Parts: sequence; C-alpha cells; structure tokens
Amino acid sequence: MERPSYIDWIVEETGITIKDGIPIKCYKIDYKEDEAIFDEWALHIRRNYIEDEDLLLDAEINGMSIEQYLRERIIPQRDEPLGPTARSGDITEIIVADLLEFIFDYSVPRYKMKNRSGKTTSQQGTDVIAYKFYNSDKSPNEKDELIATEVKGVLSSNTYVPIKSAIVDSQKDDHRLARSIDYCRKRLRELGATEESNEVKRFLLKPDNNYKLSFAAAAVSSRETADDII
Repeated sequence: MERPSYIDWIVEETGITIKDGIPIKCYKIDYKEDEAIFDEWALHIRRNYIEDEDLLLDAEINGMSIEQYLRERIIPQRDEPLGPTARSGDITEIIVADLLEFIFDYSVPRYKMKNRSGKTTSQQGTDVIAYKFYNSDKSPNEKDELIATEVKGVLSSNTYVPIKSAIVDSQKDDHRLARSIDYCRKRLRELGATEESNEVKRFLLKPDNNYKLSFAAAAVSSRETADDII
C-alpha cells in the first residue's frame, strides 16, 4: 500500500511502561493543520475498504454517487447502530497496520475490511497479521518473521485503552492463528492479490517451514499525552 504522508507525524515517546514496570513502544500522531495531508490520509483509509476501480464500478452499478455509495454501503457511520464501535475498531487496526508497515517495514495484508457482508461486521480472528522475509527473493528461511497482533482502541474518550487486556487476548492467538492465516490467504486470492496470497501461504505450516513467530498487543487512545506508566 502507498505510504501516506501522515506517517511523518508519528513520533516515538520514550520512557513509557505498563504498571508492572515493563517498557512498551509508544507513539504519538503529532498532527498539524494540513488539509492536503488530511485529505491524503482519508483517501488512504478509504482504500483499506475498497480500491479506486472497484469503487467507481460499484457506485455506477448501484446507481449512486461515490459519496453516497461509501456512506450507505461501505464506511460505518456514527449515527448507525454499532457504527461508532465499528469505526473505532477499523481506524485502530489501520493505524497499527500502518505502524507495522511503514515504521517497522513489515508487509501487512489489507483484506479484512474489503467486501464485508455488512458495514459494521468485523471478521473474527487475529486483528493484524504482519510478516517479513529474510531472503530478498522471498524464499522460505527460518529467519522469516510473522507477527500476530491483537488490537484494542477507544477513540471517543480521554481514557486509556486497557493495554493489559490486549496482552491477555494476544496470548490466545496461537489457537486461532492458523485459521486466521488461511483465511487471509483465501481472501487475498479472492481479491486478486495472488502474489500476496502466495506470500502468506508460506506461513501456514510452521513445523515444515520454521519461522520466527511473535504475538503482539497494541492499543490506541485519543489522549493527547501519555503518562509514564499506563
């Protein structure tokens, strides 16, 4: 996915720990009043839901303007049942996916929000899957990496997201990771992302093709500042 300019606003805040004294990576979106970047960011978010060519065709087939189609069929709205919850969950996952892809240089499949059965329907399983190949030709190597991330977010209040609940939930991922990877592989294939689907397939059978597996927890809050201890 194309790198959005808002990534330049992301800065790391050091010295942040959870209550057990364990240090965590903490980042802040130090945004500026720049309408051009806001517009680009909005386009980036929309492309997580539907690609440009699909949007044009689908809106035309349904006899709607692009804006009408997005509001009525694609993007959860705040005045709809479960709309605010879905919007919060979606944007949280997008931000974490962007962090993994554009800050940590992982490949992150963008498939969960595309062609959903309902605007507020969230696919079960691992929230964000990210991977990295050790070899430049992407041939299997035991130093390949896969990260399975559980994401929590509260974007409508000044409270912290309970990062510990994300940590606890991430520890359950080993029971559903294989299903999540296989679902990701099939969805990418259905979306026409054949090359990406084949890349994900490499991570299905760990005993046969070993790799580094990490379970991660991520939380996003709308608070402007973070205390030293979360």
